[in-house]
Amino acid sequence: MSYRQIHFSKGIAPPVDLIRFWWGFLFLITLMNFWRLAFLISQHEFLIASKWDIYLKSFLIGIRLDAVVASYLMLPLGAALIVQLIKPKKSIFRYSLNAYFSLLTLLISLVNIVDIFVFLEFDTHLNFLTLKSYLWQKDSMSFIFEEYPVWPAIGGLLLFSGGVFTLFWQISKHIKGGTGSALVRIQYLIASIIILGLSIRGGLQERPIDWGHAMFSPDFIANQTALNSLFFLGRSVVQFSSEGKADELTQYYDTKEALHTSRELLEDPRMKFVDEVSMTRHIDSASAKDYNIILIMLESHSAAFTGYLHTDQPSATPNLDRMARQGISFTNCFANGIRSAQGISSIIMSWPTLPGLPLISRTESINQVPSLGSALKAVGYSTVFMYGGDAQFDNMNGFLAIHGYDRIIERSDFDPELSGTSWGIFDHSVFRRSLEELDKASKPTLLTLFTTTNHQPWEIPPEYESIIPAFPDSLFRQGKVHRSMAYVDHALGEFMEEASQHDWYDNSIFVFIADHGLNVYKSTFAKIQNAHIPFVIYAPGLSLEPQTIDQPVSQVDVAPTLLGLIDYPRTFTFFGQNTLSKKSGLACKVIANEAFWVQDDYFYFERFGQETALYKIQSPVEDAVFEPVSDPQLFNHYQKNFRSYLQTASTQFKTFGNEKH
Repeated sequence: MSYRQIHFSKGIAPPVDLIRFWWGFLFLITLMNFWRLAFLISQHEFLIASKWDIYLKSFLIGIRLDAVVASYLMLPLGAALIVQLIKPKKSIFRYSLNAYFSLLTLLISLVNIVDIFVFLEFDTHLNFLTLKSYLWQKDSMSFIFEEYPVWPAIGGLLLFSGGVFTLFWQISKHIKGGTGSALVRIQYLIASIIILGLSIRGGLQERPIDWGHAMFSPDFIANQTALNSLFFLGRSVVQFSSEGKADELTQYYDTKEALHTSRELLEDPRMKFVDEVSMTRHIDSASAKDYNIILIMLESHSAAFTGYLHTDQPSATPNLDRMARQGISFTNCFANGIRSAQGISSIIMSWPTLPGLPLISRTESINQVPSLGSALKAVGYSTVFMYGGDAQFDNMNGFLAIHGYDRIIERSDFDPELSGTSWGIFDHSVFRRSLEELDKASKPTLLTLFTTTNHQPWEIPPEYESIIPAFPDSLFRQGKVHRSMAYVDHALGEFMEEASQHDWYDNSIFVFIADHGLNVYKSTFAKIQNAHIPFVIYAPGLSLEPQTIDQPVSQVDVAPTLLGLIDYPRTFTFFGQNTLSKKSGLACKVIANEAFWVQDDYFYFERFGQETALYKIQSPVEDAVFEPVSDPQLFNHYQKNFRSYLQTASTQFKTFGNEKH
């Protein structure tokens, strides 16, 4: 293979090492665009042929972010280059460059491969919180090695990186240049430093470029293609390392003003605030009731496949649909976050997701943070948390143990012969064990059951293969999610049928709610559509009138609603509302550095420090038309409600464990 040597005019020829330095810079940008193309191909099922020009523009938009990443990666070589140009030493820089780029080729390729799989699963690029909270967990790593060809992929990665680096090295060694005078070398060095500095900040604009630069079009996939995965990962590390600044994101108003607005939002004719400085309330009631509460958190149950919520898709949940018709069903319930850790904390603690780590993992949670478990334990309830997987995952075990749960039953407490997936034993076995626990209960019981099976790899037990029907290709995962949800629903139906034969059944309140939704939709408003989840309360022995509640609610409303049903006799400090006594509702979801707010028929969106918008929701969420609202009075009203709510939630959360609020 022959190469044409690259020559420059004598006299003004830049030093050869400087040419190799900028060749390395261009090589990095080229490599990152190769992986950008691979990312776009991985999203092929969501691409629209008529938008080819938008997808092409993604590459042009992304070059600025690529240049930022390449500039940072070139900084170590830049320092070596300065030394080399001031005091030339033959071959030292060249060998350093070759060694460094062999490593960079491997690392860049590895990060991008992982990023593609993370995006396919979570609808977000690789970030530090994903690494820390998910990919580094023991169960997650076990799942990855079971479900993906990790070792062949590593072998392929090494071969690919070796081949690409060989090409870089072959071209690099044929580059020619000159030594030049000291003055020429200094001039080139100054010019290079200026160019590198501009590249690091992304141009001459007032502030350094951020990932919002990639959000250039209404097309979700085009925007995500433009976003550089390494840039996004690095940005998340910076954000995480300065998490103390997360509080600043939610400080909009005077603390008392924000608290006043928040309390007005949560005002309830039955639940009165007991002081002027907190969210502590009590219920006006004649006498408390000692109903069992069986709270079932359904892993990844999306509204898109829930029959009573999405009638134009095949229903995977006939048993839940039946209880929705006979009980209290909520048609506009939204998850407060995107992960199980966030769903668990919002449901159990009745506190919205905040920017940064999930509340279940935050250091503040070590303090006296109220929870449904601690509230019910204080009035004599037995409290049990049941999970078919490893309860150490996502800090669940430690969190629950100090938040009111007497017993945590996890995978190690079940028969080791029981089958399951890498996430836990199959849900029908967990439901059967819960029947045994409720039969043994000698006092009112809060049993919280968290299912696991409706999760990738979307497998069902062999003995249910002939029972659970196949579903046609639909919105997501070619019917696999439909089928695993249908299995969980079937197991739930078996549980409820068996429970109806037990004495405690008529004295029990059953609650069904998802921990989060699924990334079913790919659109500008996917954040709200994918957050839509089922929420049903079923209590056949309590003579509750069947009703459908259409107002917006969220996971934080579960605990106050339950306390209202049992006329809880003590004070409690929750951030949700009693959905059965409120005429209007609200929902707040935080996703990394952005959030949405649903109140009345309006949808407010904010990307912290970058973008705000208000829309009118004209129809049910999945098929909604979102019309931009230009009325400044309406905009200010809903913006203030959202910001006050989030600010107060952040401020109040940090007061737990202190004597004063």
